[in-house]
Amino acid sequence: MAFDREKLLRPLPRNAKRALLATASIVIVSHAIALAQEDDTGPKAPLRFRNDYFGYGLAVGPRVSYTDNINLTPTNRDDELAFSIAANGSAIYSTNRFSGIIDGSLDVSYLTDQADVVASQDVGAASTTTIAENWLYFDAAGSTSRQLAGEGARFSQNLNAGRNQRVNVHNFALSPYVNHRFSNGSAAELRYRFSQVFIDANNNNRATFDTDSRTQEVVASYDTGAALDRVQVKLTAYGNRTEDYGSSLVNDFEFEQGTLESDVQVALTERFALTGAVGYDDVETTAPASFVPASELTGLYWRAGFRAQPGRKTDVRLEYGRRYDDDFVDARIRYDVSERVRFFAAAGRSFQTRAQAVSTQFEALQRRTLDFVEDLRAGAEGSGDAESVIDALTRTVRTRLGYQQIGLGVSNDANANLTGDFGRTTLNLYGNYQDTDYGYRRIKYYGGGFGAQRELSRRMSGYANVFYRHVKTNSDLNACLADPTIFRLDPNEPGFDVNVECANVVASDPDSDTVGGRLGIAYRLYQNVSAFGEYSHTERFSPRPDQEYGENAVTLGVQMEF
Repeated sequence: MAFDREKLLRPLPRNAKRALLATASIVIVSHAIALAQEDDTGPKAPLRFRNDYFGYGLAVGPRVSYTDNINLTPTNRDDELAFSIAANGSAIYSTNRFSGIIDGSLDVSYLTDQADVVASQDVGAASTTTIAENWLYFDAAGSTSRQLAGEGARFSQNLNAGRNQRVNVHNFALSPYVNHRFSNGSAAELRYRFSQVFIDANNNNRATFDTDSRTQEVVASYDTGAALDRVQVKLTAYGNRTEDYGSSLVNDFEFEQGTLESDVQVALTERFALTGAVGYDDVETTAPASFVPASELTGLYWRAGFRAQPGRKTDVRLEYGRRYDDDFVDARIRYDVSERVRFFAAAGRSFQTRAQAVSTQFEALQRRTLDFVEDLRAGAEGSGDAESVIDALTRTVRTRLGYQQIGLGVSNDANANLTGDFGRTTLNLYGNYQDTDYGYRRIKYYGGGFGAQRELSRRMSGYANVFYRHVKTNSDLNACLADPTIFRLDPNEPGFDVNVECANVVASDPDSDTVGGRLGIAYRLYQNVSAFGEYSHTERFSPRPDQEYGENAVTLGVQMEF
């Protein structure tokens, strides 16, 4: 059977773009998608291939914006006028030996009432390099972004609003690995990955509580590929050591995991196969007792199901199993409704440390962009699809909005995305769900959104989006009484009463619905110069009046595309 896993372990040239994260299936379903929301302002720079191996798109320009609630407060709103220089863009470089991408946005603003200069960034980059073909490779990736300070933090589509509700998160990952494909079609890989996350908490005194995170992972795998007739077996050994450190109140802790897994696929026909896996997790941790206990993370796990490819346009994998002391569904569905409309959905259950969770935010960007390189190159050769493919891609990956939480989490995730490119009109519809158990706190999200762009004439285009996000949090009172610092409470404060403060934590658990939308229009003044204007509104509803807020924002700007 010509299933994708065979392609995943092929060496460069070209196919290493698919091998970039061949072992990333251990970390299933990115946390990034769970909080999707469009955060960039203004029209996006179209990416164009300039030759067979290089493409880029960049838009830079000044803008002025006004908001009627800069701090996103329920009462006593303060307005603000801001002058900014903003840039957004993407670039791809791909040769037989190297493939790399960068995507993101940067805004530097002067807030007139506060007389302050502030910056907002959301940038991710990734690359893979062939050192010795069919033997040695090296992956590198990094990102920097402003993320929500917690699950209940206020936010809007105006990136300057609610700045004290966010923290800067910087991270990078380095991964040398040996990947060899044998003449019989089987493959072996030995990979090491180092991931580091830095939390730059420059407000709310969060530096007292937030911790940095460092993860080291080792993966050894062997895949029979096409060596066996109708049967494909993959054996994997995985090791992980994570350190969370750097808080003056929350104790440093370590986490260690060892996993052995056997994954089997039996082809019954050319387009249908039975799939399954069995494995064992061994987990040890020095984390506080109120975190997810090691006993729930250690033990035998399994999943079983099928994979079907009824046609070139459809790929379905559906499995049911049990891991981390609970049942789960692991699924991935890709359906190309037509050449213009594509559907994708995924679900899974995962355990992640902070470093892993943050790293996966740009791993999704990394995998998807490099997988599209071949399509882009084909488009550049005359099909005309290069711009549309990358345009749809960048609009999707630029919906990154993460949040920071202390601890280790077991998460059930699901997401779906439908994109359409109809020439002058492009559409994007998405939905997401996440339920994460940190032991001392359980957080549930669900939401979705819709975005559209339409060329109204040769010079004018319009764009719009709407989003909805629900959050529900349940905190454990006993866990707070035992260790209030994990709830960002400082027991050293004068007059601190643990019973009163923990009762307030439980009573104030975020339970809210946030909705918002944006409407904009852009007009091309010259070949590569455009003016635009847009209006956005965000509203939060909650049983607690102090959790609610609303904001209106208007932005006018000019940008030049390169």
